[in-house]
Amino acid sequence: MEPLKAGYVSFGTQFYMPEKLKEISARAEKQLTDKGIELVRTDPVFGEGKEPERAIEELKSQEWDFLIANVINWIEVRGVTRVLLEFRDKPILLYSFGGFTEGDTLISPAAGAGSTALRYPLERWGFKFKYLFNGPDSPMDVDGIIKFGKAARVAKKLRYSRIGMIGFNDMGLYTTGFNSTRLRDLIGPEIESMDMLQLERKIDKLDDAEIKNEIARITKNWEYPCGRPKDEVIERAVRIYMATVEICREKNFQAFSYKCVDGVDLEMNATHAVPSSLVASAGFPYIDENDVCNLVAELMLKWLSEKQVMFVEHYEHHPEWILLGEDGYIPDELIEGKPQIKDVSTALLGGIAHCSKMKKGRMTLASLAEDDEGYRMHIVSGEGKEPPQWVEMGVPLPPWPSVKFFPDGNVRSILDHVQSQHFAAVHGDYVDELVDLCSLLGIKAVLDID
Repeated sequence: MEPLKAGYVSFGTQFYMPEKLKEISARAEKQLTDKGIELVRTDPVFGEGKEPERAIEELKSQEWDFLIANVINWIEVRGVTRVLLEFRDKPILLYSFGGFTEGDTLISPAAGAGSTALRYPLERWGFKFKYLFNGPDSPMDVDGIIKFGKAARVAKKLRYSRIGMIGFNDMGLYTTGFNSTRLRDLIGPEIESMDMLQLERKIDKLDDAEIKNEIARITKNWEYPCGRPKDEVIERAVRIYMATVEICREKNFQAFSYKCVDGVDLEMNATHAVPSSLVASAGFPYIDENDVCNLVAELMLKWLSEKQVMFVEHYEHHPEWILLGEDGYIPDELIEGKPQIKDVSTALLGGIAHCSKMKKGRMTLASLAEDDEGYRMHIVSGEGKEPPQWVEMGVPLPPWPSVKFFPDGNVRSILDHVQSQHFAAVHGDYVDELVDLCSLLGIKAVLDID
């Protein structure tokens, strides 16, 4: 992604050595820009009168993702609020800049007083903001600012996002239901449901030469532990994937889902696992079973982390770990070693599936669901380790892509909060960013992280 872009204004009072305060603000700006944040800046606001209007005009000169309101000493309250109320619909990072020592004396410009005089009024006025600080003689909490900035940018991107799916309400599941009006209003994505006839017509229009080239590209590193499937089975999977990607590009979808068990698998002479894996590998996060809310969670994790994401499903629970995996689906970037493909025609409804190994390591999991008030997100962190040898009943070895997941929190607590059979998943630790995003979007965060 492009660098974070922030509006930046510092606040103080004209009675506290304005020239010195300008130096302090400049030091803060340098710390921010040194970490890659682009600033749409304005000079410090130390008074009332024309200063707030000048700052507002300059901050409006360009677009930015969030506003850094850096309190560097005691403030002229009316001047500050004139500026901030102009941007009350934007994410705001309220910052308290720490003092400094000269000789053996701590010099406090009283930023702590100025910032605490603002925090509660901003809350009462309904601002979407976060309050951060640094201690005396310490660097700014730029990492915290960046995490908030990423959340602000993702909240903005979600307002312009589009999600597509084939069918609706696979298997009649109640954990995958959603209200499209509420989702559009509170979080942002547009949802468009298509049918299998549209997909099949797109498949029929594919160019045979392009299909042949794509099969060669995709399968060049595949290995077949159970023997090579028939060519026509591989071609059918690739055709479904290629047609789906064309639909995503034509419709400007950022993510996609199949009605898989009652849809693609049952009616289209294929198993959805490999097509969906290839769709995800092409840059369109995917989830099974029309699970739109958790597909939104995948989009959130993708844009926060700038990494490949996937979804995983609960298979077994142990007091210390959870077996997480998925029935034959995994994006290429999350495969450990070479892709392993097996024919599952004798066990499922026809087609091929992954039995590739999933990368292990630190993971962040998220599950988004509606509740009676709006939305809630279950957030879990932990370590993905080597899974046992296992199979889903009726399916031959090797096992599905999976990990033995050791959560930072308690398995019992996770199961008391679980919202779905699915989690959106990404490698790395992105809990703080998710919590900030939930705060900006009014989503209740349910944490199982320690």
